[in-house]
Amino acid sequence: MQDIFNIVIGTAGHIDHGKSTLVRKLTGIDPDRLPEEKERGLTIDLGFAPFQLKDGRRIGLIDVPGHEKFVKNMVAGATSLDGVILVIAADDGIMPQTREHLNILRILDVKRGMVALTKIDIAEPDMVELVEDEIRQMLIGTFLETAPIFRVSSHTGAGYEALIEGINKLAVATPPRPTEGVFRMPIQRVFSAKGFGTIATGVPISGKAKLGDTLEVLPLGKSSRIRGLQAYKGDVTEIRAGHSSAVNLSDIDHAEVIRGMVMATPGYLHAADHVNARFRFLNEEVGKLKNGAAVRLHTGTVEGLGTLNLVEGQDLLAGTEALIQVRLAEPVVVAANDLFVLRLQSPTVVLGGGRILSSTLGRPKLNRAKLVEDLRGAEAALGDTRKTLEHLIRRAGADPVSLDSVAKQSLLPLAQAYDLVGGLKQKGVVAELPETKRLVHRDGLAAAAEEIAKTLDEFHKANPVSVGMERIPLRTATGLDAEAFDAALALARNSGRAAEERGFWRKAAHAVALTAEQEKLIEAARKLLLADKYATPRVDEMAGKLGKTPQQVDKLLKLMMQTGEIVKLKDDILLHRDAIAEAVETARALCKERGEVGPSEFRDAMKTSRKYVIPLLEHLDSIGVTVRQGDKRILKG
Repeated sequence: MQDIFNIVIGTAGHIDHGKSTLVRKLTGIDPDRLPEEKERGLTIDLGFAPFQLKDGRRIGLIDVPGHEKFVKNMVAGATSLDGVILVIAADDGIMPQTREHLNILRILDVKRGMVALTKIDIAEPDMVELVEDEIRQMLIGTFLETAPIFRVSSHTGAGYEALIEGINKLAVATPPRPTEGVFRMPIQRVFSAKGFGTIATGVPISGKAKLGDTLEVLPLGKSSRIRGLQAYKGDVTEIRAGHSSAVNLSDIDHAEVIRGMVMATPGYLHAADHVNARFRFLNEEVGKLKNGAAVRLHTGTVEGLGTLNLVEGQDLLAGTEALIQVRLAEPVVVAANDLFVLRLQSPTVVLGGGRILSSTLGRPKLNRAKLVEDLRGAEAALGDTRKTLEHLIRRAGADPVSLDSVAKQSLLPLAQAYDLVGGLKQKGVVAELPETKRLVHRDGLAAAAEEIAKTLDEFHKANPVSVGMERIPLRTATGLDAEAFDAALALARNSGRAAEERGFWRKAAHAVALTAEQEKLIEAARKLLLADKYATPRVDEMAGKLGKTPQQVDKLLKLMMQTGEIVKLKDDILLHRDAIAEAVETARALCKERGEVGPSEFRDAMKTSRKYVIPLLEHLDSIGVTVRQGDKRILKG
């Protein structure tokens, strides 16, 4: 493994400009592996070959097809590239596929490369000079503007020494693919080998995989153990991002696996038929792109047919960019930050491309404005794992999410996600709920606290003579998760938006405002309950005793209960708090004197009847004054 430097450099350019010959000259390997390619003399699919650097390490060379009919295969190779050799024949000059390949490389954010000006042996020197000048003009404003141009002849070998030196310099300047994180490999080719079974090839995008590991094949939805591995046609025990790899899978028939599927660490990726992305429309010839256009989405090794939805408008002009959604006929497997190319279905011209922001199976459950907001948040977080985690937690709003779920959505190992979330918790950006350890963003909690305040405000308007709402009805009214509700309620209280009074929640500034008539009625009820403290009317008798309707009386009685002035006992018995206080003192005195007290003794002491004494004793039990032992009561504690 130490002799493999995990980067990939590819060729690109017009058909018959000498890409395959150049790769064969550099590596000694013919990249045209298909019989049809041999017969027709053109590259149809990707050809992989190892190239040995001067320091002994090997890198991958990919020969991509140049014919316009096989652009999808060119894109499949280009998405794996860390650098490129743009091949242009001196006798032919810049051709349509040269420009298209250069555009695709720009779309796919290839940042390094060089130009090989081939067939100098069959072009006149003046022609070679002229073509090189044209190349320089074409490359202005591109990532190859200052790239070296090497004049070579694969027939005579002229210029190859300098080209090889250039490739070595390019490789040294190219950072290797990161091998941390989740393993993911778009499948380029699948076949069955006698005695081995299913073999899938491709270039891993991220992570690493070892012999014996289990991989998930998506969107097939089946898992398989790795029986064997090769990198650049040599047996290895581990493959990594940037290796041209072959994986021998067990328990899956090769007929079930097709190009465009993805092999990955289980549980992280999912199939999606709605792909959301930032798109750059580059094709000046098409000029205007309409909403609903039939398109082809190319990313990794997959080509998906779908319909274009312009999220931010109805038309898109060449030279501009926008958020888009591609609604696909069949599900694909993609991830945020993946690069893609978009082509029309007919004619199959390249429109442009960009980066994928998110994907879903089924239409996203967001209106247009919310979708745009979500995609802009995802875009701002691209390439930053901490920001990505924060975005995923924030987008859940007040709904708590587990660390495991956001780690998988971010394609991060759980341990790495744990460390990153720890930093967010320390900064107060994310809260961890104590019981379930689920996560809520501070913005989500703030919105939930505001929803609580709004719910209380609406309640006060509908119930002006009520102190407030009890906790459970308040949570039900907000629809919040129980644990998130507790955190949001604490925030609402601490921020002065809500207050608790005797178990009732109200807006902090709320105060009951009674009319003069209502004040008189409350005073009348108070006198009635204190007139004979232990022989009071029941709830349903109060209205008649006061000469008012139940509608007038009941809400005021509830207010008196909420403020603690009166207490409703079992069987709808009402007692004033002064009566309760007197009963508490009497019970304590009797128990201290006798050690215990029974219903009849308590009845005599309170000068009341059994109708009132049993509910009263049960109330004293409930508030922690007494404890029942048989038919007696003793003091609690």
